[in-house]
Amino acid sequence: MPSQKLKNRIHRPGPSSFWLCYIGIFFIVLSIAAKDEVFRVACVGDSITQGARVDADTQSYPVRLAEILGAPYEIRNFGVGGATMLRSGKPTVWSKLEAIKAFEPHHIIIALGTNDTVEGHRRNWSRIDRFEPDCKDLLDELLGMPSHPTICLAGPTSMVLETPGLSEQRQINLRERKPRLQQLRGILNNLVEVTANDRVHFLDLASVFERRPELMTHSDGVHPNIYGYKELALVVARLIESKHGKSKDIKKDRWQGFERQHFKVQGRSAWIVVPLKAAEGRPWIWRARFPGFHAEMDQQLVGHGFHVGYVDVAGFFGASDAMEKGDAFYHFVTQRYQLSRQPVMEGVSRGGLFVYHWAMRHPEWVSAIYCDTPVCDPRSWPGGQGKGMGSVRDWDRFMKVNGLTPETSHAYRAPIFKNYGLLVRYQIPIMHVISENDRIVPPEENTLKLKTYLFNRGHSMELIRVKKGTSVSHGHHFTHPEPDRVVRFIRRHAK
Repeated sequence: MPSQKLKNRIHRPGPSSFWLCYIGIFFIVLSIAAKDEVFRVACVGDSITQGARVDADTQSYPVRLAEILGAPYEIRNFGVGGATMLRSGKPTVWSKLEAIKAFEPHHIIIALGTNDTVEGHRRNWSRIDRFEPDCKDLLDELLGMPSHPTICLAGPTSMVLETPGLSEQRQINLRERKPRLQQLRGILNNLVEVTANDRVHFLDLASVFERRPELMTHSDGVHPNIYGYKELALVVARLIESKHGKSKDIKKDRWQGFERQHFKVQGRSAWIVVPLKAAEGRPWIWRARFPGFHAEMDQQLVGHGFHVGYVDVAGFFGASDAMEKGDAFYHFVTQRYQLSRQPVMEGVSRGGLFVYHWAMRHPEWVSAIYCDTPVCDPRSWPGGQGKGMGSVRDWDRFMKVNGLTPETSHAYRAPIFKNYGLLVRYQIPIMHVISENDRIVPPEENTLKLKTYLFNRGHSMELIRVKKGTSVSHGHHFTHPEPDRVVRFIRRHAK
């Protein structure tokens, strides 16, 4: 038998044992604390969340989201191919409820609805009256979790009928289901509003893929390709950063007494002026070039709850590079700030090229157009091929960004005058202000020419005329005579 002295040595921990225990406890506490510092995000949805048509382990949007956000975020994919919001669906997202709860997420992205529009043998659309109550029940279940998650109800992504390779049968199916998706977006948005809980938000993902077939899987029209999944991840990342307060790329200053937020889009400087309280529908003005010129209207509109946005596309003269940067800016601000999908475009001088080229690229995304002495025909300015003074340096730049040479430039025709029929077709309200003695951008070669084209097609343009601009500006600049009229025009037509 061991002696009493040996027993004491066995049962009484020495100094080294004490410190080992202490260190062990310390690391246990540290691991618990570290777990609490991790921000857990649950991505809940169907095959678009799961990562169909790509390697889901490396290219799904939750994987790309984790790459974008980095530490301290932990992202988990709860996507189920074919899943519905409907409890009766087979399969249904409800099968993942317990696993989601066990994850204890701090933020939940719910992206569902695409499969709820299916009829056929699955008969989901026949039971769509259960969509809203089932969604409300799911919200209640998730809101009651001990982790108190912030929940984003996402309006489902679009079906892209422009996707190459779609069979006739596939086109018919998607065309039938596409308006159903819009109906579900309205239900989800309304549910968020009536829930009136600060932890529940709506994020409309419709514009992420709308008319962007380059982001979609060939011959599919529903599921994104690897570039589409990355774009989707970027949109969701911006939302999470804004809600979680982790955005590092936004710098703030003041503009006319309002907060202005600066950021980069595709390497170009951009900003948004934020009103004290956004107007219903979250309307916004998109300024193109010279954002400080005649900004008194914008100042009034911010006071009325409008956001004002700007991205620097100087030197592109409305060419394709400008359009790509404009698209990126549009998707960024409409998602991050949840702005209307139909801004009012506002262009000054050469900014008219950007405004009209973008409006003709996306006419369904434009509420109205207001332009101040805009360039409509580059041959007038900077080409100087009419009555205007022109600019040799800017004309050379214009030809370069548009891939023109002295030999091919003579055949160039302004896109505004080639495609103005889209303005008529979509009945986009238009207002211009001009000075009649403008020698930089002669109105008869630009605004008045466009006005005549529109009139001949049965479409009107509101026009504010100024007799004389300043001599030092060759008639191009002037004190704005009717800023209140412009404000009324924009408020009347903004969507």
